[in-house]
Parts: sequence; structure tokens; C-alpha cells
Amino acid sequence: MRIIIPIIVLTINTSCSLEDSLENTKPEMFINCDFIEEKINYFDLFEGFLTLTLNHAYVPDINQYDSLNNDYFYLKFQNEELKGTYVITDANVRYKVNKVEPYDSISKNEYPFSVDITNDGACVYLDFQQSEGCGCN
Repeated sequence: MRIIIPIIVLTINTSCSLEDSLENTKPEMFINCDFIEEKINYFDLFEGFLTLTLNHAYVPDINQYDSLNNDYFYLKFQNEELKGTYVITDANVRYKVNKVEPYDSISKNEYPFSVDITNDGACVYLDFQQSEGCGCN
């Protein structure tokens, strides 16, 4: 009995110290930067959204009941002037046209942009956390 109480106290102290050390770490340390690199063949700006013709169409997974917050694909441009994160809200698979909207405050401030992004690259992420912690260069 005397040995069990110190073991319990030691276990509690160890677990609390590990929890405190995890609070100071940045989310980027746990995120792997997996993305799909795409080439922008054509783009067109509209009010509130833009259309991109990429190598593939990325249809949102809205109708699936087993998905957990991974309903949309997120996109960043490989351009030094465009730093925001955009979300792909719709796609036409036959013509590989993706409807893209500004998602975060940076992209909402920079849209509409006057930069020609034809033949530039883009990074497509499966979830927003990966797009937050990773750069697209």
C-alpha cells in the first residue's frame, strides 16, 4: 500500500508536466505539409469568387456523412504577392474548373487581385490546419 500511493503521485506529476510542455509547442510541429501541387491553366475573377482551371477538379465532399470537417479543399498560390488561403467550394469535373472563394482574413483583403497567376503553381490541401501551418513555395 505504501508503494502504490507514491506511484500514483509520481504518475500524476509526470502527466501534468507533459501536458504543460505540450501547451508551449506550436501546431506547425505536429503538421506534415502534404499537399497536391497544381498548375493554373486559366483563371477568371468574379464578384466574391474566382474560377481556376487546374490539372484536376476538386469536388467538395459535402454529401458524405462520415467526413469530419474535411469537406472542402483549401488552396494557396505559389506567388509572393498572394499570401491568403482560399477554399474550393465547387468544381466541374469534365472541364476541370474549380470555384474558389477567399477563406481567411488575408485572402479577403487581397481579393480581387491584379496579379496574373496563369501558368503559376498552386498547392491544394485537404484540411485547413495543414494550409495554416505550411507554406506553398
